[in-house]
Amino acid sequence: MHTAGSSTEPVAHQPWYKYGVAILFAEMAIAIAVSGYALWLTFHGAGGAPRMH
Repeated sequence: MHTAGSSTEPVAHQPWYKYGVAILFAEMAIAIAVSGYALWLTFHGAGGAPRMH
């Protein structure tokens, strides 16, 4: 099935496009790292809301 807009022809992008894609990938990597760190803290008992003693 061929849908409109799914072409295999190369598309000309603006000069800033490769930098935009690189920044998006960097942001995704940071988000994954922060999520992993939060999970690590949670599983080691250091995460969550501060407890009142």
